[in-house]
Amino acid sequence: MRSIALIICLFLVGNSKAQQGFEVKGVVKNTPAKILVYLRNSSDGKTIATDTIRHGKFIFKGQLKDPEIFQIGFSGKSESVDLFLYNDRVAIDADYNDLPHASVTGSELVADYELFKLKFNPIKDQLNELAGQISPEKNKQKKDSLIFLFETVKIKLVEEVNDFTKKKWKSPVSSFVLLMVSPLLSDLETRYTALGNAAKRGSYARMIEQKIATAKINSIGIEAQEFSQKDTAGKLVSLKSFRGKYVLIDFWASWCGPCRAENPNVVAAYNQFKQKNFTVLGISLDDNKASWMSAIKKDQLFWTQLSDLKSWGNAVAQMYKVQSIPANLLIDPSGVIIAKNLRGEELIAKLRELIR
Repeated sequence: MRSIALIICLFLVGNSKAQQGFEVKGVVKNTPAKILVYLRNSSDGKTIATDTIRHGKFIFKGQLKDPEIFQIGFSGKSESVDLFLYNDRVAIDADYNDLPHASVTGSELVADYELFKLKFNPIKDQLNELAGQISPEKNKQKKDSLIFLFETVKIKLVEEVNDFTKKKWKSPVSSFVLLMVSPLLSDLETRYTALGNAAKRGSYARMIEQKIATAKINSIGIEAQEFSQKDTAGKLVSLKSFRGKYVLIDFWASWCGPCRAENPNVVAAYNQFKQKNFTVLGISLDDNKASWMSAIKKDQLFWTQLSDLKSWGNAVAQMYKVQSIPANLLIDPSGVIIAKNLRGEELIAKLRELIR
């Protein structure tokens, strides 16, 4: 019985610790009397706590599901204090007239975010300044040197990312850092995978995971997503039904000039290889069946054509994140994407390489 009681006691202690929330205590000099102060999530803009400053002090308490960046703001004031917060005790020491230089202390997460700002903000400011100077209307004589300098600073930024995420691989701040610089990274997934589980919590980690998942949809070497859509006769046709063949999934529309200009090249490829384990599967972004059928006949697109007649809302186009047309994906007999957006002679050359 004593051992059971001990286990229950330990469970309650552990559970109590898990349920412990955050506490943010602030001391702010030079504040107006009884001004409202609030704690707001920077991701969704929701205010999760408020207080009225009395004698220059305030306190926030609550429970957070995930670590996030929050802003401490004051009624009627545009400036705020930002911090990375989880269920920790944090102290704010600030001057109401100089909020950007507020001191934020109290947890390792807070310290990681302060380190990030110290390292990255100067580089970000330098990049923004250079981007403004590279404007076509300015510094035409210095444009090349400014672009070179801009690229050099970008390299420095990536180096800082490497250093930060390797040292802080357990910190959720590292997920935030990777998300912020993701447009500059070609290996986002590799970098994110190297982070610890604790770093993969919160909205910033989820946004990275979404970016990685989206990037994989059309990636070469990835199996094409399965879909079904109706053909010109109203019959439901699936991508799976083409397994065993090389298939060019061709996104186009009757109203798309560049698509109609590219169609003769697709027709030539189809005619040359249709007897050699190759076909085309058209996905039309039309919304008018008569126009769609007329273009098929006029351009001699005599392969399977599918559409739900929803224009840019076409379900397959949305599934494959198609943002412009013409666009195409070449699928091998096992259903894996092996090439993308082949145009003109590129398509013929690729098929000659694959099909003999």
